[in-house]
Amino acid sequence: MVLEAEPDRISFFKQYFSVIILAANILVFIWQLMDPTGNMHIEAAFVPAEFFAGEKLWTIFTSMFMHGDFVHIIMNMWFFLVITDNCEHAMGHILYLITYFASGIFATLLHAWSTVFIPVWGVTYAQFIPSLGASGAIFGLMAVYAILYPKNKFYILGGTYMRRISAGYFIITYFITELMYAFFSFELTGTAHFAHVGGFVAGAIIAGIFKAAKRPSSQKKNL
Repeated sequence: MVLEAEPDRISFFKQYFSVIILAANILVFIWQLMDPTGNMHIEAAFVPAEFFAGEKLWTIFTSMFMHGDFVHIIMNMWFFLVITDNCEHAMGHILYLITYFASGIFATLLHAWSTVFIPVWGVTYAQFIPSLGASGAIFGLMAVYAILYPKNKFYILGGTYMRRISAGYFIITYFITELMYAFFSFELTGTAHFAHVGGFVAGAIIAGIFKAAKRPSSQKKNL
């Protein structure tokens, strides 16, 4: 479990798109629970083979608001709540929304691309496995947070104690771990690790450009 160690006085409810995205994820999950057949998991989730065939391209978006079970949505939305208000507050509402969707879309596309190369290691069914979840977009926000708020502190629950750690160190370490899983687990863990990597890279690029553009003109002249 991760918590911000220091109050940042940023009101979550004033970050309008963060509130809307949170509500959308919860409402879609409730909608999923109301489907006893489970067909929604199949029809609205993203399947790489269908994407490469030019079918159901809209699932790139719908899959971003779906989750597999209670643990999946709780873990995603918890971390979303920790970091999202800072990101929207710093970037502004429109750029924040663009970053969220760009990260989610690039995450899905990189996951799809990775399934093409997985058969080299003997796994032939990855393109046909539905993927869903907001974690790709959230990893994009994690990159934004790490770049814009690297010195913020997190409390990390480890066993019976809370460890205080910088946000930048925690998020970069988390990303490196996902990168290792992506290349060495071949997605046999049941998690689309390349989606996490793709979302993080997209968010980092946008945040890096945003931060560079926001530098005071006096600093730019000294470079």
